[in-house]
Amino acid sequence: MKKILIVAMADSVHTARWLRQFDSDEIEFVLFPSTPHRRIHGLIGEHKKVKRLSSLRISRFMTIGALPLGILDLLFNNFFRSKLLAREIKTFQPDIIHIMETQHSGYLANKALKKIRNSSKIILSIWGSDLFWFQRFKQHRIKISSVLKMVDLLVMECNRDREIAVGLGFDGTFAVNMPATGGLKTGSLRERALEQPTVTRKLIAVKGYSGFVGLGTDALRVIELVEAEINEFSVIVYSAGLRTMWQSRRLRKSMGERLQVIRKHKLSNFEIEEMFLRSRVSLGLSLSDGLPATVKEAMCAGAIPIQTSTSCAGEWFTDGISGRLVNEVDIQGAAEALLTVLRDDSFAHAASESNYQIAEQRFSEAKVREQSRSLYFL
Repeated sequence: MKKILIVAMADSVHTARWLRQFDSDEIEFVLFPSTPHRRIHGLIGEHKKVKRLSSLRISRFMTIGALPLGILDLLFNNFFRSKLLAREIKTFQPDIIHIMETQHSGYLANKALKKIRNSSKIILSIWGSDLFWFQRFKQHRIKISSVLKMVDLLVMECNRDREIAVGLGFDGTFAVNMPATGGLKTGSLRERALEQPTVTRKLIAVKGYSGFVGLGTDALRVIELVEAEINEFSVIVYSAGLRTMWQSRRLRKSMGERLQVIRKHKLSNFEIEEMFLRSRVSLGLSLSDGLPATVKEAMCAGAIPIQTSTSCAGEWFTDGISGRLVNEVDIQGAAEALLTVLRDDSFAHAASESNYQIAEQRFSEAKVREQSRSLYFL
């Protein structure tokens, strides 16, 4: 049985979905949480309880210890958890150490591995803004380069990040570009999506995240610009940060019940899926991103993605054919793109059909699982 140590966020749906791909494989997984958390993700908890071919346990001391130790390590630069991780590696002796995300998991693993001799194969999965955003800061460039030097196999979502990695000194092997967070049930999603064709939908889904690199408040400004011209549409702002919640009060005065704002973490994965199945457009603006999970989910559900070009989305759909890319500082341009998608039924129909095909070819559970297994079994 293959032994794999995962260093990742234990409360993340992305970690959970990745692990669930291997239910039918003989793998002994140990998960070392990379961030403080109050509880592990439900799918991970379920994996621990239900008997499958693959097994999973949380590293010792890190079930209830992840929160206090994580907070302590904010002050002590990963001192305590790096020691525990080094101990886990020596005890478990994994065939593979898979680091998922760089700034939390990568920096922590790098410090731990400097304390011991290691013969395990090391895989790093790039999440979102790991390279594109953080490369601009000197201290992060130094840390990222140090992490990359210990990595044997690098997994990423787009060629943009490949170029950055090489520039930061990576000389290992690249895996094929793949979604970092597992596949989706594309077939069943398409069947459900076709029950309400994209051109008949009257909902706009807007990502409202305003922390870190999220531009949820700018997305609201886009809606404000076109609000008078889209009276027949409703808007749902999901994953809203506090600034987005505050700004939405002004828009609510004109839109009334046509505007719904939901705070971050309040929607379940199923509810987000249902939202996209009812949406004509998925609008997401940010200063930096990889392939946003919401873009992948929207494409599978028939919602046309409008996304900032600071993401990797342009390598997964074709601008002007299956979605729209906009500049992160061009609110007017984003508003015009939104109106085009809302008004042009021919474009919306063709875009949704294109995205169903892309989704089946690149996002299906079978396809992504095949790519993911190749990391561990080839």
